[in-house]
Amino acid sequence: MKKVTIISCLVLMAVLITSCEQETLDPAENAELNSKTEVQSSKLVEEGLHNNLDYDNDGCPNQDDAHPWSNMSETVKFDYFTDTGVENKFVNCGSTMADLVDDLIREMNIEYGCGEWASPPQGADVNTDNWKVIHRKFVRRIARLTYYWRKDKLITRGERSQLYRAAKNSNVPNCYYD
Repeated sequence: MKKVTIISCLVLMAVLITSCEQETLDPAENAELNSKTEVQSSKLVEEGLHNNLDYDNDGCPNQDDAHPWSNMSETVKFDYFTDTGVENKFVNCGSTMADLVDDLIREMNIEYGCGEWASPPQGADVNTDNWKVIHRKFVRRIARLTYYWRKDKLITRGERSQLYRAAKNSNVPNCYYD
């Protein structure tokens, strides 16, 4: 009885295999299926690339990145003449210390009135008194920013002092620094 069962199973398997081999697609149907598959896969690739772009290679996709073109300089700088010497590190996904400092400088320059001037001599006459007020505000904001960096152990106490001194000696606001 066992021999009959095994032989019948083998025969049944042979029939199933041959029936599967005989069932092939018409070339027109095959081409249609291939084109649909290619379109779907290209859409997935395109959406995946679009959603995962990272212009500055900082590990944070542009859609989640506050600074898609991060300032990746080695050190934090306040202007062309004031290099703090403090290593530029990532503060969070997509933002470096230099990015946050650049944002603050941009904000101070706007408050100072940069962009409203027709020429440098006119600008120097218009906002001379206001420069000291905005500069002190910049120094206070740097002190606050470095407080949180210190608290988060991104910088040392010495580096915080170094950043503060550099901010105090910097030429911010400066409409000719971008």
